[in-house]
Amino acid sequence: KIIYRDTRYNIDYIYTAYVLGDKKIMNTYAIWLYELMVGIHKERFTREQTREYVIFHLDAIKKTIPDIVSVEKQQKLQEIVEEAQQCIRDYAPSEEPKKESRYEKEIQEYMNCLFKKDTRKAIGLIRKLADQGIDLDDIYVEILSESMKRVGELWHTAEITVDTEHYCTSVTQMAMAQMYDLLFDGERKNKTILSVCPGMELHEMGARIVSDLFENHGWDSIFLGAAVPVDYILDSVRENHPDLVTLSVSMPQHLMDCEKAVREIKKEFPDIKIAVGGKAFESTEDIWKKWPVDIYSEDARELLHRADELCARKNR
Repeated sequence: KIIYRDTRYNIDYIYTAYVLGDKKIMNTYAIWLYELMVGIHKERFTREQTREYVIFHLDAIKKTIPDIVSVEKQQKLQEIVEEAQQCIRDYAPSEEPKKESRYEKEIQEYMNCLFKKDTRKAIGLIRKLADQGIDLDDIYVEILSESMKRVGELWHTAEITVDTEHYCTSVTQMAMAQMYDLLFDGERKNKTILSVCPGMELHEMGARIVSDLFENHGWDSIFLGAAVPVDYILDSVRENHPDLVTLSVSMPQHLMDCEKAVREIKKEFPDIKIAVGGKAFESTEDIWKKWPVDIYSEDARELLHRADELCARKNR
């Protein structure tokens, strides 16, 4: 059952790379899959054995293509799989040490609370940092967001289990919620942002951080959350007429829904500004450049700065 589930998951990536015409999606995923298997199999296989295991698995998928897919699609699909296999063969882990954050002490303290399952202490720590005068933007982006990124990496290398990863996400969302009395204090700009994760995208942390940062800087935020069908996103845009719509995608399989949402919004509301972001875009060849978006950003603070600039120019 596990092999069947994971094979379906792998085929989703091949399909996405095919439909969007972006082989980097599958290439990036293949390396991610290899590193995941290294962590899972570390007690049984060497890295080289795991490399051959993953390549063999992709080869089995490739061999089924002629039996399943029409002739005109076969070559392109096989090329996608073969290039992904070659990426695994060529891949070597980076030897460069990771750069420490200026808030390394705070990050480590917060993550220690999470891994001890000390919810009260973890949430209390974040509030204490705010009371000590650490900028809310820094708390959100450089402490909480960075902590969650590291939690994800630990799950990826099989150093923590998925239930622990979900617990860390839940506590971080609670820690963010307790900051709302501070977020709503500032002078308002009479601007509205609508933030959402389109399609079946379930990873909402990035979109929520964006909403809260904008709220902290005077925007009114409408946060729709995760897994919102495109039709419902359009309904919300029609009802609320935001100045900016931000779409966040973590998993590449949901980029197609994101593109559909972008094009539908721009078609009906050409004056509304649209921003996209999220980890999924990092595994593409700048696919957002093919879409009618106004802003792409990997950093919530940069997005805020550029959105303020866009609206300032619009009002001149």
